[in-house]
Amino acid sequence: MRRRIALGAAAGVVALAAPAPALAYYTDGAQIVSADFGRLEQGDDTSLFTAISGSGRYVALQTRARNFFADDDPDPPGQFRAGGIFRFDLETRALALVADGDFRDEDSSALVMRGAQNPSISSDGRYVAFSTGQSLVPADTNANADVYVRDMDVPTRAPGAYDLVSARDGGDVPASYAPREPPAPGLDPGSEATRGAAISADGSRVAFRVTGPASDLPARPTTDTPPGQLFVRDRSANTTTLVTREAAGGDPAGGALGPAGISADGSTVVWTGTNAPAQTRFINGENTDPGAFYYLWRRLADGPAAPTRRITGIADPDDPACPSGATVAFDQTSTGPCFGPLAEQESIRANISGQLPGLSGDGRRVAFLTGTGPRPNASTGPGLDLYLTDMSPGVSRKAGTTELTREGSVGDTATGSPIGSLTMSGDGRFVALTTVRTNFALPALTYQGSRRVVSGVRELYVVDLASRTIERATRALNGADIDSDVSNGVTLSADGARIGFTSLAGNHFFGDANQRADGFVVTRGTLPGEAPPPPPLDEGGVSLVEDRDDTAGGPSISARARSLAGGRVELSIRVPAAGGLRADAKAAAGKPRRRRTIATRSGRPRKSGRFRIVLRPVKRYRTELRRRRTIRARVGVGYVPARGGRRLRTTIRVTFRQKAPRRRGKR
Repeated sequence: MRRRIALGAAAGVVALAAPAPALAYYTDGAQIVSADFGRLEQGDDTSLFTAISGSGRYVALQTRARNFFADDDPDPPGQFRAGGIFRFDLETRALALVADGDFRDEDSSALVMRGAQNPSISSDGRYVAFSTGQSLVPADTNANADVYVRDMDVPTRAPGAYDLVSARDGGDVPASYAPREPPAPGLDPGSEATRGAAISADGSRVAFRVTGPASDLPARPTTDTPPGQLFVRDRSANTTTLVTREAAGGDPAGGALGPAGISADGSTVVWTGTNAPAQTRFINGENTDPGAFYYLWRRLADGPAAPTRRITGIADPDDPACPSGATVAFDQTSTGPCFGPLAEQESIRANISGQLPGLSGDGRRVAFLTGTGPRPNASTGPGLDLYLTDMSPGVSRKAGTTELTREGSVGDTATGSPIGSLTMSGDGRFVALTTVRTNFALPALTYQGSRRVVSGVRELYVVDLASRTIERATRALNGADIDSDVSNGVTLSADGARIGFTSLAGNHFFGDANQRADGFVVTRGTLPGEAPPPPPLDEGGVSLVEDRDDTAGGPSISARARSLAGGRVELSIRVPAAGGLRADAKAAAGKPRRRRTIATRSGRPRKSGRFRIVLRPVKRYRTELRRRRTIRARVGVGYVPARGGRRLRTTIRVTFRQKAPRRRGKR
């Protein structure tokens, strides 16, 4: 039986309340995405990961929840699906199945078939990459996990809905894997995708790893390609390219044992792996242990001979002043042409095997974590800290690298907690990270907004690389601290305006009732210079102005409004067809008084004509309204056609009143 977890309040679920204090740009609360708004239900089990699209509209959600499946999509006899991957539309709040999760025995809960996991999503939200043990196309007859891409424009389970990615070069023949004894169909390892980073913005290229056993990729006559290889599949050209190849000869080098990602433009791949000395240049005198982990980078757009490079480290082979064939006695403090930006190799002090650097859309700007300090400082703590580097041609590792955070006292959670994970926006401007740390001592970044009162909970922070500021992006709906951790592994939209994350905190929104980790999205407010100042507010009274979104020769929406008793405003919105509506009222409110979202409401008109929405301020602003008697606001209305098409928007000036205005008689 699928359990139903009702949402506490439909309006409260989506309300994003007041922004933080001055100079902060992330609102209190967050939008839940692990929910079925058609049924007004939260997920009945844990959500594991959210991958937000580059456009910021869609979220690919990996969850164990069992109550998101359609009523006409039952579980197989004797089994149940432990969730799966779903796509959430932030404009319409529609939830759509991407692929089934694990299949388990109804009686024992034993795993029968490994399901979909590790989602990544294209910029427009149409394509979702993932790995699964299920055979989703008839040609996939192996018993191993494979990587697929789902086309969301094709109905689930219809022909063409799924494209097999882990396929041989030059066609669509699935990979073959060496047999395992005993075989476990649907549970055997094979190819894997890294969550949140595996697909290019246009959905045409996907990076994936073969974790084991040996395979016949990219196009071998037998299954003799060792595991630990990284490949990129071009879905348009049906090519599969080996990324982890030896510098001399191009044979499979392996070592892709950690996560891997591809840039938004599909040009560049970055991964965390071993066997680096076989793949890239090392300087005589370096430690060449093949088991050490490194951050590795390769630009496939430069052709088949493009070299694999390290993004950081104890050495700097990119420095033109470091002569070829030089032998160097590497230590922690010496400086010079061949010495790198770090005092030690990047994985010496802290384990980076599970970390993936963040890439800008063109693959040139890279953010990474390491526990090693900047040369010649060898006295930093062992916790992971944030660095930025530039991989542009002609830039050495020293010249391109900047230290952005530094661990404080070891054992002090407020200053010495390590950074858990990071990601970078496609425009290369923003980095989102997770950490328990509340104080960032290094002056490379200026803290803005409010700090957490008591450390000990992992929170989400955003670094603006343009202004060199860092800000906490997660607060409870009422502005208080969140009451539980944000999970490691977050994603950013291309412009950094929206962040997808999962969290066990129960106070991101009003009415959280499932006591499980949920998927959320938080939205950044307008930064200075990004938009013109808001228009002046009206002078009060019933708004009779009808604002329109006029498109020459095309559809439009219009709105009119009137004030009602009890601090409500009624909107009458004319729409051209069925679709989704959302109205957000912003006004000068709160302490200090600033422009804040005071009310929000959504609706789903089923046909053309007028649709009624009633707005009422959230509780904290109803108290303020009783004191002030009136609050003037500007309401933004967004409309998305149900059958697709251009989004339409309009705005209207309104007044929230504690008492409804008296109507004047006719003269």
